[in-house]
Amino acid sequence: MIPLLKKGPLLLFRPFFPQSVYPGRDSILLLLIATLVTVQLHPAMPPWWVRAAALGLFLWRLGIERLGWPVPGRLILWMLAGLAVAAMLAGFHTFVGRDAGSVFLMLLLGLKTLEMRSRRDVMTVVFLIWWVTLTGFLFSQSPATAAAGLISGGLALTVLLRINQPRSVLGRRFSRDGGSMILLAVPIMLGMYLLFPRIQGGLWGLPDDALSARTGLTDEVRPGSIQHLLLNDAVAFRVRFSGAVPAPEKRYWRALVLESSDGQSWQRGALHKQPASLDLNRRPMPVHYTTTFEASPNKWLPVLDLPATRPPGTIARYGHVLESEKTLSGPLQLTLLSYPDAQTGALNPEERRINQQLAYPPTARVAALVARWQSEASDPSSLVRSALRHFREESFFYSLSPPMLGPRPVDELLFETREGYCEHYATAFTTLMRVAGIPARLVVGYMGGEINEVGGYLVVRQSDAHAWSEVWIAGSGWTRVDPTAAIAPERIRYGTEMLRWIDAEGWIIGNVSVAALRGLLERDRWDRGVRWLRHRWDAVNYGWNEWVVAYGPARQYQLLRALGLDRPSLSRLILLLAGVSIVLLLLVQGLLSIRRSARDPVSSAYLRFLHRLARHGVSKGASEGPVDFAQRAVRQLPALTEPITEISRVYVAARYGTALPPGAASRIRRLTRAL
Repeated sequence: MIPLLKKGPLLLFRPFFPQSVYPGRDSILLLLIATLVTVQLHPAMPPWWVRAAALGLFLWRLGIERLGWPVPGRLILWMLAGLAVAAMLAGFHTFVGRDAGSVFLMLLLGLKTLEMRSRRDVMTVVFLIWWVTLTGFLFSQSPATAAAGLISGGLALTVLLRINQPRSVLGRRFSRDGGSMILLAVPIMLGMYLLFPRIQGGLWGLPDDALSARTGLTDEVRPGSIQHLLLNDAVAFRVRFSGAVPAPEKRYWRALVLESSDGQSWQRGALHKQPASLDLNRRPMPVHYTTTFEASPNKWLPVLDLPATRPPGTIARYGHVLESEKTLSGPLQLTLLSYPDAQTGALNPEERRINQQLAYPPTARVAALVARWQSEASDPSSLVRSALRHFREESFFYSLSPPMLGPRPVDELLFETREGYCEHYATAFTTLMRVAGIPARLVVGYMGGEINEVGGYLVVRQSDAHAWSEVWIAGSGWTRVDPTAAIAPERIRYGTEMLRWIDAEGWIIGNVSVAALRGLLERDRWDRGVRWLRHRWDAVNYGWNEWVVAYGPARQYQLLRALGLDRPSLSRLILLLAGVSIVLLLLVQGLLSIRRSARDPVSSAYLRFLHRLARHGVSKGASEGPVDFAQRAVRQLPALTEPITEISRVYVAARYGTALPPGAASRIRRLTRAL
């Protein structure tokens, strides 16, 4: 019947053979769990249909193993493969690239688990699991990715050990052996990683297509362009201050300065390409801090207003902003110095002209409003105060979902909608200042940040994105003016988390009092348990980025200095690496040997038997096997022939047989006592 099934033209299923050519069901279950973990926890976040397919194939194979379902034949497998190809083309339009290639490997992995019939198929699945696990580091290099890879890879290693030692009798031995192999590899891995001469950059870098999917600030701002970042809780950068942490209203992180406008949007203009310096006229109260930037498709580096140093590998741009010389393919750590209350220098004619340009003449309503402020003001500073007072006292509202603006956004915002987000008011204020003849520009970056209570550092997220204005005033230089602080000071003081909570409740923030909401906000803003977990997990990520992903020459030099080595030569570093690796390897091996002997009752009982015979003058040689030793012991002690022979038989059966004799250890101990 079986040959007929194999030759049938419409073969749908094949019989399943769980004999010696196929691993045990426990091994297959571990392999299926490893496959499911690999796909479901993959940092690529595959589409829902990929996750559903992986779960369906897992359940199908589980039915084959546990319920005796037949293994699908070639026809069904080819049909499933065709569906996978069609789904790939429909979803990705290609098989090439990081995203498409990783998803296609996941589908191939699931299909391969379905057709497993032999030891070779199982080994193929093991290696596919390892390949898919490696692709995860092209998407993320977080500790969660490493933990998921360690789980799936460790389970696959356990299965690989099982199928290569099918006659072993210890049920949990493979898990111990797999863990032992990983533990033995850790000392060499740590030694190589920490002491091997480092090149500039981290352990690895994300490919370009991995960074393209990350959202953040852009170099073009129009009303509503920053609003989409409000729900993005991804970390932009983390900051550790050398001294006291600045107050929330002082935490302005400037990333881009935009001086060119077409009336609809703001961009960087010709000044961006000109050489720039970070010179400051007045430098009171410096702030020293270290910033760890997350990987990003952009080069700009948000720095505390105003920066005064340019670390190696960075470029100073117009407007006291910094850029990286290279795309941030991985975390970047920089030591910086800023002066929050510093003054900038004089304004050259070209810079004044560019920062006074208007895309088109103002409307009559805008011109009349500015003319009224000019008639009341004695100098530019008083005009700025009049404009802020107008925003603060009139019925303007700060909303997370303002109405769309038309071709004249400033005019419509000021006299019609009166509702907007930070970039709405910042662009409008900058335009109004230019109408008044005051040089003004738009600054984009981040505002605020959250203190991590565990690590004592500041976390700034994409949701903290912010826009504000700068005006040039004689005697003061470029001066920050944030109209958001006049309309919704709660945004500056409490951050965007408060705005999201109020928006969820249907409130609109304006110049009406929100004092009644603050008490409720302070009670419900953070659940203590959630905040406890969030801060600790972020501290783990921060330490991982600092010591693993961003571990470079500077960090290695710091570690070597702590060990008493000041710039060692390459030969000394290699000798140190070899010595540390050997010592750690021997230490772990010794601990594992002690643990193994303590956990193996059969070996412990047999060692007692050997000690007992040694008292009678019969000692086992180091190269002597248990059978040869038993024969020699019987010749020397013929009166103990029966217990010696029985003890050796039980031990050999337990160590080298196909099944563990019941009560082997207790029987050896009982016979040893009878000696």
